[in-house]
Amino acid sequence: MRKILLIGLIILIAASSFIAFSLYSKFYYNNFFGSQYSYPGMMGSMFNSQYSYYGQNVYMRQMIPINEAIYLMRNPPSYAHVFTSNDSIVFTSHEIDIVVLTMGHERAINLTGLTPPSYAQHDVFVIYGLINPTLIIPSGATVRVTVINLDEDMYHNFVITPLSPPYPYNVMMMGGGMMGKFITMMPLLPPANYNQGYAYEFSYTFTLQPGSYWYICTYPGHAEMGMYGEIMVG
Repeated sequence: MRKILLIGLIILIAASSFIAFSLYSKFYYNNFFGSQYSYPGMMGSMFNSQYSYYGQNVYMRQMIPINEAIYLMRNPPSYAHVFTSNDSIVFTSHEIDIVVLTMGHERAINLTGLTPPSYAQHDVFVIYGLINPTLIIPSGATVRVTVINLDEDMYHNFVITPLSPPYPYNVMMMGGGMMGKFITMMPLLPPANYNQGYAYEFSYTFTLQPGSYWYICTYPGHAEMGMYGEIMVG
């Protein structure tokens, strides 16, 4: 009887810790970024609008059909040259649109038919049919990135940093804090609603100077487990 009670107590503590961490993560990111993304019902005034976020032009829409998101991923623009052999995409325009899907490991394999890079242990980015590809962009190009979260149970974002991997569990604290460590920033997108067939979307524009950068997800543990890819500008 005592053993059963002990097991029950352990399960209760573990469940409480998970719930507490989830609530902390939502509170931390909502207050840190000033955007209420954790609860879909609170998003109405933030979508279907254009505004400035971290100095970026931001365009938001509350939802996009999941089938449309997959169609966009499978149909890259003519200036996006996809190379499966070395997991890279070369862009040959100075006005670039990039559609980025975020999702779990298995869903990415099923959608693309590809094996994720060896360093990607869990969640990944899928861009025009490739998993965590290297993006090669001309110097001075204006890039509009549209991030769509197709994960069914996790929050994700797409942030650019000059810092290369490996990453710590909490990338927001790397180097003693976030100031100067991120070139772009966006809130976390809620999971997709597969019962109703839609996903959440966030768009913003940026321009990078020549050099090497990395795109990552800033949710705790995601970049640490391989949710990142390289951007080469030049």
